[in-house]
Amino acid sequence: MGKLLLPLLAAFLSLSVLLSGTEAAQTPVYIALGDSLAFGVGASDPPTKGYVGLTFDALRKSDRYRQNGLGLMNLSVPGATSSDLLISGGQLDSALKEITRRQGAGVSPGGDVEIISIDIGGNDLLALGGGDSACVSDPLGDACRQRFVKMLDGLKTNLTEVVQRLRKAAPTADIVIVGLYNPYSGTGGSLEVPGELAVQQLNGVLNTVASDPELHAKMAPVFDFFRGRGRQWIAADGLHPNDEGHAVIAEALLATIQGRPPEIPQGQPDQAAVTPVQSAALQPAAQTSSNSGPNLLLVLAIAVPAAFAGGAIVTGTYLLARGRS
Repeated sequence: MGKLLLPLLAAFLSLSVLLSGTEAAQTPVYIALGDSLAFGVGASDPPTKGYVGLTFDALRKSDRYRQNGLGLMNLSVPGATSSDLLISGGQLDSALKEITRRQGAGVSPGGDVEIISIDIGGNDLLALGGGDSACVSDPLGDACRQRFVKMLDGLKTNLTEVVQRLRKAAPTADIVIVGLYNPYSGTGGSLEVPGELAVQQLNGVLNTVASDPELHAKMAPVFDFFRGRGRQWIAADGLHPNDEGHAVIAEALLATIQGRPPEIPQGQPDQAAVTPVQSAALQPAAQTSSNSGPNLLLVLAIAVPAAFAGGAIVTGTYLLARGRS
């Protein structure tokens, strides 16, 4: 039931925020695509305290939009994977439909889709630990390692297609890919190091797509900001950002859109000495081969979905929050 209701709720919230009628035709719009992070899960009030709502509020008050206004269309769906973005009638189709509508007859100049943000990838990783996956029965085996590499390749392929189609439809829009963070950083738990490595692998894929010169997209990195702050900026579910965490992601996204350095709250993280991770973890996934020999990075990374599969309490909370229960 939750899986059915959450997409409907997302659509309702999107339509309730998006300007309607003639006013919508006169006003530029910001479209958000993604999963539970874009939906605002973890925030005390997802529509207004989630990072999409916070970014929208700051943008519409900025010099760029103060006079003409700005609309918001949040198409995100908790539990979405990169392949879900591409399903018929899904988030991408809805975004393209709105772009086309605004470019059609009767829509005034200046009423285009000007900003598009995308956050995706966390559920692609989680899927490795579900069902009869080899990563559940043998997380250190070759079958799981190959599946991890295949997941990274699939994420890259899917996200590239999403951005390509958006760029073709909206040549001048700001398209920003939002990076991922490690919710366990600074907690000292068993998932801290695997989380660092796995998330950096995912961010490597996101950065590869954002850096493609033909796509003209941007990357809003958040990984380093969350270093050591798993007990500060993560909600009670242990995975999603709390209000403060969403505010940090919003600032990173806003700074990327506005072309300035982000202003992140100062202060010491929970753990003074964050577990060091080799910068090589940021190597693009395209350079990883399923035929390569044993790789410590992949061995540690696949421990994350395996740990989710083995931890009933954590996994249950995670899936429930994303509407997959």
